[in-house]
Amino acid sequence: MRRRAFLGSTVAGGTALVAAACGGGNNRGNARNASAPSASAAATAAGTARPSAATAAATQAAAEKIQRGGTLTVALDSNLKNLDPLLSSLVVDRQVMYQIYDSLVTIGPDLKIQPGLADSWDTSDPKAIVFHLHPGVKFHDGTDCDATAVKWNIDRILNTPSSPRLSEISSVASVDVIDPLTVRFNLKAPAAQLLAALVDRAGMIVSPTAAQKGGQNFTTNPLNGGTGPFRFVEWQQDDHITVERNPNYWRKGSDGQALPYLDKIVYRVIVDENQRLNNLKTGSIDVCYRPPAKDIASIKKDANFVYGQVPALDYAGILLNTAAPPFNVPALRQAVAYAIDREQILQTVLYGLGVVSNGPVAPPMPAYDPNFVAFPYDPAKAKQKLQEGGMPNGFSFTINITAGSPATEQEAELIKDELSKVGITMNIVAEEFTKLIDDAAQHKFQASLQGWSGRIDPDGNMYTQFHTGGGLNYGQYNNPQVDDLLDQARQTYDQEKRNQLYRQANRLIALDVPQVFINHGLSIELHSKQVHSYVNIADTIMRFAAVWKA
Repeated sequence: MRRRAFLGSTVAGGTALVAAACGGGNNRGNARNASAPSASAAATAAGTARPSAATAAATQAAAEKIQRGGTLTVALDSNLKNLDPLLSSLVVDRQVMYQIYDSLVTIGPDLKIQPGLADSWDTSDPKAIVFHLHPGVKFHDGTDCDATAVKWNIDRILNTPSSPRLSEISSVASVDVIDPLTVRFNLKAPAAQLLAALVDRAGMIVSPTAAQKGGQNFTTNPLNGGTGPFRFVEWQQDDHITVERNPNYWRKGSDGQALPYLDKIVYRVIVDENQRLNNLKTGSIDVCYRPPAKDIASIKKDANFVYGQVPALDYAGILLNTAAPPFNVPALRQAVAYAIDREQILQTVLYGLGVVSNGPVAPPMPAYDPNFVAFPYDPAKAKQKLQEGGMPNGFSFTINITAGSPATEQEAELIKDELSKVGITMNIVAEEFTKLIDDAAQHKFQASLQGWSGRIDPDGNMYTQFHTGGGLNYGQYNNPQVDDLLDQARQTYDQEKRNQLYRQANRLIALDVPQVFINHGLSIELHSKQVHSYVNIADTIMRFAAVWKA
């Protein structure tokens, strides 16, 4: 039986600024990268296709007179690290990748999985997924995006132990080419999370020819590497990245013409959130990523801008290195968790726009447990935990934060002050964002202020970050109970059972404190009135295929 599977999802509740998601809200660093649902029924549920982001934007544009051409200037909050989906670990990388590459499957505003490079897929065998590819798609270098290319990409991940993608698709045993437009993923076991994982970088299909030609330079110069609406042009480190219109893009807009409408996108790196907003006000940029929380109230009232927000599927907080002193002692991690007043941080740094986090499962997800509170603010209990951890008089540690963001600096100073009240000394070291991530990836840190941008399945918020050996488990967290729960959740398609397993895993992770979870956020849309047909999606990714500029 052949059927198309779609990921169901509901977004409810949750209003908090994204604080650092694989890239950093308020410029908190974040290497590890929204959600509602789960992949639970992903491999078994059948449904009617909902519009993708590009389709939704094109439908909206149909009621307007579309203007083709022009350059869109977008402000990002940090430098990128690399543009190869195989190795990337930052949300800021993804902002550009989504313009260059297409994935096997995609999502719309409702977060349900929709066709991408694959028109349909067959999940009748619980240990296999057969993808039927869209015909006639070409890479930017003119080569065919076919089943052989898909197999090459997945094999590339499976054969690269250092790739963060490996743990995302570790359920895949092998890939077979059935014919030029049909490819089968053979699974080690049922993999309820896999379709959701293929929405993002694990499912982005790169030109084998371009990647092999680019070699090691492909990470910073992915010339002709994708099938996406825009082609890579140049990357000037610390300044800008330019992509230009792909004249042979395979998707069509509401006017029946090929997308994209824009001629070019220029991404500018502006670390200071206040400067990003000022550049929007002066017209130097068209789109502002992660505006300052302190200005949101006034931005909403300004008729010169278009503002929108939807609950995001992220989390942010303090990542701890659980394999090195002092945080190899669980009681000392818990002492820090009790000593931090999350509500005060939300009110003073995020201006009341947040919700307190109690683990990696975000409020929009069905697996979220609103009744669970991991660590209420309690200095007395923090001191008890110091006693249990053998440090009754307190201890000191160093936290790495992303340099250049006033809001991040303010948050770090507030946390430092709160910890000092129970005898814990926190030394703050500000680093350029990509260095902060490199240090985390190499486990050269004690604590790191960062977050995760979220995925459309709880697995994407937990497995690679907190499963033993996970590709983004920078804190070297190891808990066999958590591993077992996450493994079980991958192997069942029963939605409610998966929700129960993720609630249990969330509880164990939160109480074990490999990360001090602080808040969940919003996906914020902010741009000039000249920008049209932008669709805001809870994964915080800006998609511009169907956007046009007056």
